[in-house]
Formats: sequence, C-alpha cells, structure tokens
Amino acid sequence: MATRPATRPATRPTPVRAPTRATLPADPAAFVAAAEQSTNDRDAAAVAAVFALDADSVMITDGAVERYHGREHIHRAWQALLAALARRHLFLAKELVTAGDGVIVNNWRGSLNGRTDARGLEVWHFDEHGLVRVHQLYSYLSVRPASHLLTRLKLGLAYPRTGLTLLREQRRAGVRPL
Repeated sequence: MATRPATRPATRPTPVRAPTRATLPADPAAFVAAAEQSTNDRDAAAVAAVFALDADSVMITDGAVERYHGREHIHRAWQALLAALARRHLFLAKELVTAGDGVIVNNWRGSLNGRTDARGLEVWHFDEHGLVRVHQLYSYLSVRPASHLLTRLKLGLAYPRTGLTLLREQRRAGVRPL
C-alpha cells in the first residue's frame, strides 16, 4: 500500500475590508484632560463611555499584562482599577504627547501615597466614529534612577545575566546614567 505525502490544507484568501478612516476628537488636549479628570474622579462610567462596543484594552503594569475586550468588560476593569487607585491615594496628571493618524498619545505622572514616583504612557487608537477601539496603558509604579540600589537589585534578581551584561557594557563604554 503506497502512502501519500502529507499536503497542506488549502488556504482561502482572507477578505480584505477597506480600512476605515479614524476620527480623532476635535481637541486631543481636551480629550486627555477629560481622561485625567475621570481617572482622578474615579468615574469608571466616564472612562468607559469613550470606548467602542468592541474595543480592546491592554494594561501593562510593571511587566504584568492584562487584556480586556468590549466596553462592558473594560468598564468593569476600570471600576476595579479606580477603586485600587483610590485605596492607594494615587492621583495623576496627564499630558498630551502627540496626536495624529487616528492616535492620541499621552503620558501621566502620579504618586502612591506620596511615597513613590509613578509614571506611564497611554496610546489611544480611534475608530471612524471617534470612539476608542484600542487602548494601551503602560504603568510603572515606582520609578527610580537606574543607579538606585533597589533598581539594580530588582534588575539583578529578575534578569541576572542581562543586568550584569548591561552594567559591564556601560562600564566598557565609560557611560553612567544621569
């Protein structure tokens, strides 16, 4: 009995949708200011209102990634996040970095109980209706200089080879972070 060689399954071309033209809010700086206000007011409903029904949100906090899909799921995630921020007394200031091509980028800065320097970046991608279709939030809850002992220990414990390689190459290049 002869065996037939394995074949790949036939692939069908994926239908290509015409790209939609993203619509930014009329005033991106006002959008960022409203996002700051709704965060500091702990208003999850106001946060969720800017999202499309099928939006995606990705939040990365100190390397831990969380993904949410759909306005309702995003709303519940922000309810939890804002409750946590309230308990930790984190208030923040947001600043527009850039806006164009259907995207707004802002940075933010705050403090946990006045003891840590927390910082982050947000990227908002808009759909043709001016609603957020993808939101990316990057948060760093304890930002310190690279030369700080705890920063070096954290890097050394989490990534010993990388930490040592970086330190060695910085010394070899004669460069130190400011």
